[in-house]
Amino acid sequence: MKKRFLFCVAFLTLALSCNKETIENPAINSDSKTELKTAEKSIPEEEPTINLSEYSKLTPIEIKDAKQKDVFKKYGIEFGGVCYSCDLAIFEINKKSFDIVELCNEKNIYNYKDLSYEKTGNSLKIKTPESTFIFTKIENEPIYQLKIEGQKPELKNMRISEFYTQESLLEKFEEHDCGDFQG
Repeated sequence: MKKRFLFCVAFLTLALSCNKETIENPAINSDSKTELKTAEKSIPEEEPTINLSEYSKLTPIEIKDAKQKDVFKKYGIEFGGVCYSCDLAIFEINKKSFDIVELCNEKNIYNYKDLSYEKTGNSLKIKTPESTFIFTKIENEPIYQLKIEGQKPELKNMRISEFYTQESLLEKFEEHDCGDFQG
């Protein structure tokens, strides 16, 4: 029994002395520091997601009365393009595609699938291999001015307007439909 007791005491002394030495003089492993730094660097930074819901379906408008401060009186539908010639383009934007759709014939679509988005301040840039479409918010309400850099798309029976707004806001504009116009 005495041997067992001495064996236990010797074992505990040895065990405690190893822990004490490790605590007092911890070994620095430079490799582990390098691995930690590498691990920190390899974490990919999340790209900020762009909320495209406000751009999902943009409808053409034009300036009706530039002196107006109320945007819903200042802008209205582009009467000639909507009510008479029906030749305007609507933009439908989502993460996978960018479509230019004829206002009066939704089957006439010019589709981009090879594209990238960039949101900077009040502007959304949609880059395609041929062109860059820049929608810039120019009022407090979602009124966008469109500029196209690069090659302008050749569209059949479609004309691109200078100003666009969300389709859901059209009813708020003083001039939002064709009224009694018979064409």
